[in-house]
Formats: sequence, structure tokens, C-alpha cells
Amino acid sequence: MKTIQSQLLLQVPGIRHGFGTLEEPIPAGLQGAWGAKASLRQVHGAGIIELNYPGQNAESADGFFTRQVEIPTAIMTADCVPVLLARKDGKAVAAVHAGWRGTRARILRNLWDKLAAQHESPADWIAAVGPAIGSCCYNVSKELAEDFSREFKFYDHQFFLPRPLYLDLPQLNALELKSIGISQVEVLPLCTYCSQDSGGPLFNSYRRNPTEAGRQYSGLMRAQ
Repeated sequence: MKTIQSQLLLQVPGIRHGFGTLEEPIPAGLQGAWGAKASLRQVHGAGIIELNYPGQNAESADGFFTRQVEIPTAIMTADCVPVLLARKDGKAVAAVHAGWRGTRARILRNLWDKLAAQHESPADWIAAVGPAIGSCCYNVSKELAEDFSREFKFYDHQFFLPRPLYLDLPQLNALELKSIGISQVEVLPLCTYCSQDSGGPLFNSYRRNPTEAGRQYSGLMRAQ
């Protein structure tokens, strides 16, 4: 399968976006400008960096946003949750890598703190939660399940712990986005661990293949 797109983000004027796959790890719409991408070293944390120029050193962060054009704003995943956000008018974009550590550390709220400081309103933004390991396959320890139950006790646990010891990180990140005030959120129902077609797996998955797993990129870019 080639690049996957969000129907919601396709409505935003002047941007290109995509969620990479095993067959096409770099989203097709970003390939032409890929050399302007920031230098990444994700650390499974909650750090946020604003991208201001091509090739910027953006190491030691897991969330990025920009108002600049022709700078791919991208993250890489192999089971963690990719979240892409855009202003409805296409004048700013953001990408977040949300593994369980980043989710627990409220990386989306950290991103919004940065945007709110620049006078952004959540009513002006939309978001898409891309392919990640789903509740069908993400078996976690009792300790981690209990920790998430405590940390996110203000949500109905059935939304992110739909069955014992199986965590639904995509839905939890969707809940976080809506809690911030972003009402339009699309969750793409594709699991990086088990989604397949006749040719085999659709995505790189660290849990499925920890010794040889590659990564796929998810990102978006202001094209004008």
C-alpha cells in the first residue's frame, strides 16, 4: 500500500500530507521537498520545536510545528501514534509522535501550550490520528494499564482500555485532542501490527519485528 491520507486533512487548502507505509515510507506528497526536512532524533518524550528554516536541527523532540512553506513537518513511527494537525486555512501545520511515554507526558497538551502562546484557537484547527498499533494488538503490562487508568481517570476507561491489558493509544490521543478543544478529529482505523493485504504487512512494526523493523514517516507541509 502506498501513502495513506486523511479525508479531513484533504479539505485543508494549500497543504500536502500523508502517512507512510512499508511500501512507501516517505509520503508521496512530501518527497519533492524532503531535503528541507528537519534533522530528527525522537526521544519518546514530550518536547516541542517550532520549525523556522529548511534542514533545522530538531533533535531531542517529538512534536513539531511551522508556519513556513515548503518545510516537511514529519515524524517517524513503527507502532507509536502519528498525529497530524493543521489550521483550517492551511496557514500552520504540526506533527506529533505519541508513543505511550509521550502520550502519558501529555505531548499534545505541550504542543497546544506552544500554539496557544502564539494566540492560536483550537476551533481553528483539525487533526488526524494515523496508523498505529491498535487495541487489537497492543497488549501491555498490568502495571502500565493501571498507570494509564490513574493518569487519565477523567476519561471513560472503555475508550482507551476497551479490554483488560489492551491499550488503545490512538483513541486516547483523539480524546486528548478533543479535550484541548479540537472538535474535528479523524482516527484512521489501521493497526501497524496486524494490517495486511495479499502482499503481506502494510506497515513497519517494531512489536511484530523488533530486530529488523524499519520506520515510516507521517507528515504534512504548507505548499503555498
